[in-house]
Amino acid sequence: MIRLAKNEIARILSEASGAPQDVCLASLEPTEEKGHGDLASKIGFILAKERKTSPGALAHELSKKIKPHEWIEKIEANGPYLNFFFSDAFYSAAIERILEDGPNYGKGRRGKRVIIEFPSVNPNKPWHVGHLRNALMGDSVANLLEFAGDKVQRIDYIDDLGLQVAQSLWGFDNLGKKPEGKFDHWLGGEYVEVSERMERDPETVKFAEGLLHEMEEGDNEVARKARWLAEECVKAQYQTAFEFGIYHDALICESDVLREIFAEGMGWLRSSGAVELEKEGKNTGCWLVCLGEKMKGMEDPDKILIRSNGTATYTGKDVIFQLWKFGKLHGNFFYSKFIAQPNGETAYITSAKGNGMDFGKAEIVVNVIGVEQKYPQEVIKHVLDCLGLKDESDNSVHLAYEHAWLPEAKFSGRKGTWLGYTTDELVEEGKKRAEEKVKLEFSEKDKKEIASKVAIGAIRYAFLKIAPEKKLIFKWDEVLSMEGDSGPYLQYACVRAKRIMEKAEFLPQAGMHEFNPAERELILELASFPEMVDAAAEKMKPHLVSSYLYNLSNLFSKFYTTNRVLDAETKEIAQTRLAMVRGFESVLSKGLGILGVPIPDKM
Repeated sequence: MIRLAKNEIARILSEASGAPQDVCLASLEPTEEKGHGDLASKIGFILAKERKTSPGALAHELSKKIKPHEWIEKIEANGPYLNFFFSDAFYSAAIERILEDGPNYGKGRRGKRVIIEFPSVNPNKPWHVGHLRNALMGDSVANLLEFAGDKVQRIDYIDDLGLQVAQSLWGFDNLGKKPEGKFDHWLGGEYVEVSERMERDPETVKFAEGLLHEMEEGDNEVARKARWLAEECVKAQYQTAFEFGIYHDALICESDVLREIFAEGMGWLRSSGAVELEKEGKNTGCWLVCLGEKMKGMEDPDKILIRSNGTATYTGKDVIFQLWKFGKLHGNFFYSKFIAQPNGETAYITSAKGNGMDFGKAEIVVNVIGVEQKYPQEVIKHVLDCLGLKDESDNSVHLAYEHAWLPEAKFSGRKGTWLGYTTDELVEEGKKRAEEKVKLEFSEKDKKEIASKVAIGAIRYAFLKIAPEKKLIFKWDEVLSMEGDSGPYLQYACVRAKRIMEKAEFLPQAGMHEFNPAERELILELASFPEMVDAAAEKMKPHLVSSYLYNLSNLFSKFYTTNRVLDAETKEIAQTRLAMVRGFESVLSKGLGILGVPIPDKM
């Protein structure tokens, strides 16, 4: 409705000023001070020089010439600005639009084909909270883009050929231990022990490197066993993902990248002119991309993509994989079923035998990777540029994020400092703490179900309300608070709105009366939901959704505190206010759905 109102104001402003409607539309912005209207136009600034008058005089003149509109109560010239005040008819129409659109309110129609890669955790340990931040960001951005109308593929890259997998395989074969408990936890603990042994015994390192060589050759017993080990670990990791409602469409394994698209990708890089063969110096025989102009000030701005022995570096593999994501390689993968997910969908994994599927060929590619990977991600964009793929370079998005910490912990997979601080343990602690807060009158079954949703919602919201470029410190007292900017506060607001509607006899229509300030503030915020979602999707910033929902819930609390709803002054006013409650519950539910915050049936 805000967008419609802006278009209408731009139209009547264009008629009065003679300026093009798009110029008038661009002149509109929200007012920052109470009492100065709902929208302001700076058209006075834009036209004053051309009209040879002052911005203030022009604004005053236009305020008298603009034709009346049913959505505009009044127009005031405030210095160089024109301030527009919405009428009761606008507020009534805004609520009616929310009710009419129902589940589609705020949804977009962008229609882009998007790949989001996340969280790509090494397949030999469980998730810790750093991995969780990656996963929650990737999942919520995927939700956000889907709500905006994009066709999103959720991709997970599995580095089943990393040295860490070879070392874990050595431990699996030589330490004489049998798996116990959740496989990723057991394998991670074993990896810590293997790492300690390898620091003491260089011969063990050579054995692991030998295993890695056989894994890279493929089609042998070592390669098959390493692949099995990695897949079992990922299946256990996905049990953690499912707790948070995180699901994937396809898993791409590095071993399959090497087999299916690696040679084609390297051939393209060598013949493209985007990379150069170094003929002297320390990098003799290597193929590298020269970034001297783009990376001024760096000691060694050139990046090796292909080593002198013909193998690709991590960045080289990433470039090749990026080419596949954009559909620029002829080679493709076969897929087999990997795991049935609680959302009813199957996650597929690349395999030597299987079926071709419609993954890849994206228009936008989003890589969710820590901020420390900024340089390699810029290399990818630069190489695509050198290949003449400017659109693909421009649409390669590095969704960077800072680290997440528990106050008492730092994380290293090799040293095992994650022990006791895994995501699984975070969830269990959250459920335990949440259950202690659940009211006594609920049954044990209900208490556990409520506690689970509250804990998951509290954790998700705590991670997603922080801008990705800021470090995240996780504190339980803040996370599970029923007051302030927290998941439980928003969950409770949604449950309360649902309870109000259950008690009411509501006709799905909004009447019109003289809306008071608290009503107007709430409706105006509800009316801004579609624009907020568009902006958050364009910027890929879930924390903008979090901020909006918190402010919306505060406005609802103010409205409900100062206005009688079920026992309002008249039946007509009661129906209109119930329409506001329904609109609030609908918008809050959609926003929480984007963030992946579950809504309990009762609290």
